Amino acid sequence: MFNDLIRTRAGTQQAPLHLLQVCFAVLVLLIAGAFSTEADLSDPTLSVYYGFDGNGDTVEDGSIYGNDGTIEGKARREDGVIEKAIVLEDQTWIDLNGPEFQNVPLDGITIAVWVNHNDSPNPQSIFDSIGTDHGSGLYHVEIRPGGFRWFHRDGAETQVFNINPGPIIKGGKWVHFTGTYDSKSGDVKTYIDGKVTHESKGKGKLSDNWGLQAEIGHHKNDRWYDGLMDEFYIFGRALSEDEIKEVMEGEFLSVEPEGKLATTWGGLKSRR
Repeated sequence: MFNDLIRTRAGTQQAPLHLLQVCFAVLVLLIAGAFSTEADLSDPTLSVYYGFDGNGDTVEDGSIYGNDGTIEGKARREDGVIEKAIVLEDQTWIDLNGPEFQNVPLDGITIAVWVNHNDSPNPQSIFDSIGTDHGSGLYHVEIRPGGFRWFHRDGAETQVFNINPGPIIKGGKWVHFTGTYDSKSGDVKTYIDGKVTHESKGKGKLSDNWGLQAEIGHHKNDRWYDGLMDEFYIFGRALSEDEIKEVMEGEFLSVEPEGKLATTWGGLKSRR
């Protein structure tokens, strides 16, 4: 294209100045595109991503850390928001192998997940972890009838952040939940379907001692999650609202894990 436009006077007519300017602008855009970056599963702050699309008792992690989970109980999958979702119920949960978990969040955290639960009068645990410093739960990420609980205490049993009650998540439909915390600013937030619902202030760094356990679906053989769960993420930082929408809409998956199809929000809506 550039050879056709830029010719010497000895050959054909010299290209008009405005065409040269257009060509230069195109060249700048191409160079910028070559060096631009896009958030994806290679993000080093992404600690774990579960799409729940495989078979068997192993839940493969799509992050760079290989934090595969193990299904304890009945391994069953049904249609989800993107491809398949895991079905959890009483006595069925996912072991994240807390003592060996890589890239445990310390300075900040985001947990994001699609849920479609069966209404229960009891709390339903999405995620918790317990360290070796004390026997209390470090995280309580729970659906409750009166509103969501987004909570963390550190290894000294000091509360770091707590939103309780947070947003109410009704059962029987797909809803996207995100909780974030940033230790530098102290900002704590919860989101439903990509929009902020509650904000608070916390203080201190997170406990990275998951030396006893970390799991999805229960807390101390109680608070069982009952329903479908899909697209589970943990980041070691607080995502921005725009990034949360990328995660929710499937746009974060610019590097697709094996067996995961590229899916747009239009495709997501047809499944809900």
